[in-house]
Amino acid sequence: MTISVTEAIRTRRSTRAFLPTPVPEGLLREILETARRAPSNSNIQPWLAHVVTGETLARLKAATAARSTVPPAFDERPYPIYPDPPTEAQEARRFACGERQYGSRGIAREDVEGRLRYVYNNHQCFGAPAAMFLFAEPGDGLSQWADLGIFLQTVMLLLTEAGLGSIGQISWSVFNRTVKDVLGVPDRLVLYCGLSIGYPDPADPINAVVADRAELSEFATFHD
Repeated sequence: MTISVTEAIRTRRSTRAFLPTPVPEGLLREILETARRAPSNSNIQPWLAHVVTGETLARLKAATAARSTVPPAFDERPYPIYPDPPTEAQEARRFACGERQYGSRGIAREDVEGRLRYVYNNHQCFGAPAAMFLFAEPGDGLSQWADLGIFLQTVMLLLTEAGLGSIGQISWSVFNRTVKDVLGVPDRLVLYCGLSIGYPDPADPINAVVADRAELSEFATFHD
């Protein structure tokens, strides 16, 4: 059943628990075939996507699991992932989003190790049977990185239309070298993010967690 763009935007959620049901490769190819129509500055089309399933995804999950230790054995992040410094509003939104996730899993704020192990679920794709990794060329600037975000959103909305769940994961940046090693990606490329893909598990309460959004008056100014 086809849904409207508006409905796809309103119903899209960050899925953090997936069913093991495989996603047909043909469907993933069809979605990316459509997503390539996403706009980009001067039609540069900077996105470099690697779609991973099956044995390769299993090897990647095993490689990250071996390094998901306490304390963590992270790679150096290729870029900062948060504003420095964040505004008061930005920090409040990030805090609230995290608290809802940890709360759905019964992880107390003072349980530092428990929270870290929850974060490691990112690198197991939250059980998803498919993933996509987006890479950028080292010379790409802010405009190209914005284009990557536009492409990513286009893919996520198409996944929603197809009845699939997904979650964009900047968290994969802490294992950027591991991802490149397993996938055979040239070291010069920069890992922008991962995207876990699959059918949402409707029985898992974490999929009921929905982050708040700012009111229109907080971010939009209209001039006449």
